[in-house]
Amino acid sequence: MGRRKKIESRILVKEKMIISDIQPTIWKKLLKIKANQRVGSAYVFTGFRGSGKEWASIQFAKLINCNELKDALCNNCNSCLQFNSLQHPNLKLIFPLPAGINSNKNKGPIDSLKKEEFDYITKSLELKSKDPFYKINVPKANRIPISCIRDLHKTIYLKTDSSNKKIVIIFDAHLLSQGMGESANALLKILEEPPKNTIFILVTDKKSALLPTIMSRCQEIAFPILDLDTIRIMLEEKGVKNQQAIELAMIVGGDFRQAIDLVNSNENFVLEIKNLVNQIINISENGWREFINNFSMLAYRNPEEFKFKFYLLQTWFHQAYRSRVGIYKSEDLEELKNSLNQFNKKYPNANLNEINKLLEESVHSLSRNLYTPLMLTNFLISLQKLLKGKELEPIL
Repeated sequence: MGRRKKIESRILVKEKMIISDIQPTIWKKLLKIKANQRVGSAYVFTGFRGSGKEWASIQFAKLINCNELKDALCNNCNSCLQFNSLQHPNLKLIFPLPAGINSNKNKGPIDSLKKEEFDYITKSLELKSKDPFYKINVPKANRIPISCIRDLHKTIYLKTDSSNKKIVIIFDAHLLSQGMGESANALLKILEEPPKNTIFILVTDKKSALLPTIMSRCQEIAFPILDLDTIRIMLEEKGVKNQQAIELAMIVGGDFRQAIDLVNSNENFVLEIKNLVNQIINISENGWREFINNFSMLAYRNPEEFKFKFYLLQTWFHQAYRSRVGIYKSEDLEELKNSLNQFNKKYPNANLNEINKLLEESVHSLSRNLYTPLMLTNFLISLQKLLKGKELEPIL
């Protein structure tokens, strides 16, 4: 039975998809590492956003500590069950936290959180244990603070009675380098002399933001983009109707997390994308003023919604590129397809790759606390240059 039929038959009998369904090549590689007893001390899971890296990191941690099988997961032993709930005593999860929790060095990062932040994280971990694609996004969290690494240093070298290996998983590991990069440097010191029976798994969409010295001490596991059928089937598993699942899979370009965001948006996502694009590419004083005002307020009140709308714009320009090079062949999204063709005819010289980078930089500007109205103004001006095929002047 082919892989596609295996996945579909699993859904027909109402079984959940497993990691080997969505990233079979990667999972075979991880199984081989365990079977050959060649587990390293540090890994970097890299690749496309929404490709299942966080899920795979947890499953790999569970695989390493499975008490029953040497070359597979039993999913029944006490260790596996504890990993399923993210409650294994040897599992340490690190993820971005709000700024300002380092004020008291005598307190750990969790102890420094406000009650609402602590409650949010508790709920998020519960949701993550049930939905591996759930993203832990603590409000106003834009870096992995040094207190997290200091706390890790205090506990990671302590001996335990357990024969299982300690696993440290760092989500959004590129945010170690935010600010002065003190968190990255502190982690590097641990990786230079890693404690015994401890494995580090750094998960990131942006490996270029990691220190080269950290990358050199880790084995890289590169995740490929998810294919259309896999995303469609996973969406159908979540109750999305076949036609909408097909449309979403075509739009998101392999990013399952964005597909879920679109499902949860409760809006006509095709129409929303087109409206956003029209607002930013058409020169209009009133339109631009409205865009700057609305998005400045959105960045302040709901940063995640701000990021989501910019991801929608990235999706558009990614599909515009696919249309330009002739690989956008969907017959199911004629409305979007025609709009993309019209865009490419109007802007034949548009530098779509640089536009994508510009959108990415605009999203990252939130974590740098830049003055948002000025950032958005510069974004619109720079976009017009790139639409005409001009190069942006380098920032000195």
